[in-house]
Amino acid sequence: MTAASFATLDQSELIHLALEADRLGNSGASLTYLKEAVTRPDATAPAHLLLGAGYAQLQMYDRAAAEMESALAVDPSFAIARFQLGLLQLTSGDAERAMSTLLPLQELGEQHALGQFGRGLIHLMRNEFGPTLECMAQGMLLNTDNPALNTDMQQIVDKVNALPPDALAAAQPAPTGEAEGAAAAAPAEETALAADDQVANPIFLSAYTSGGKP
Repeated sequence: MTAASFATLDQSELIHLALEADRLGNSGASLTYLKEAVTRPDATAPAHLLLGAGYAQLQMYDRAAAEMESALAVDPSFAIARFQLGLLQLTSGDAERAMSTLLPLQELGEQHALGQFGRGLIHLMRNEFGPTLECMAQGMLLNTDNPALNTDMQQIVDKVNALPPDALAAAQPAPTGEAEGAAAAAPAEETALAADDQVANPIFLSAYTSGGKP
């Protein structure tokens, strides 16, 4: 497609063409449409997120994170972009930034799937495996719009369930009552898993090597 042809397409058309190209397995064309979309003054948060997801599928994680950050810059309330960015930051071993990214999702409430998934990831960063599984299960029940996301979360659940007994024995107990609220606000470096942790990285990496999109 020529530059003149691109000029006739609006944001919605570019995004739909990108999604169709991806559905047909043409990732190159999909990236081309999305890169055109995000360079325009009227670039949307979904365009940035989809481009970020495309980069993540190609394991170009720095570019993926940059696009997801751009999506939040356009629309800070874009919850799925916040969740995917936090997940990607965990994949990259940056637990402190991931904690900061994910905490605002708790404002969505307990009846929002992304709120539950965000809580689940935060519990997982703290090695609180029981609450992790509870939040993931509740989130999957609430999430009826994005089956691919449930697939990714189920992979995390499966990996938690497959943890060796010594990893489970080393898990910290979940805080309760007022202590839970205080822990949510605690500095991430006091609660998050280390970047080279042998439990966290394989779990989180699975969601970005499974080929799914948000």
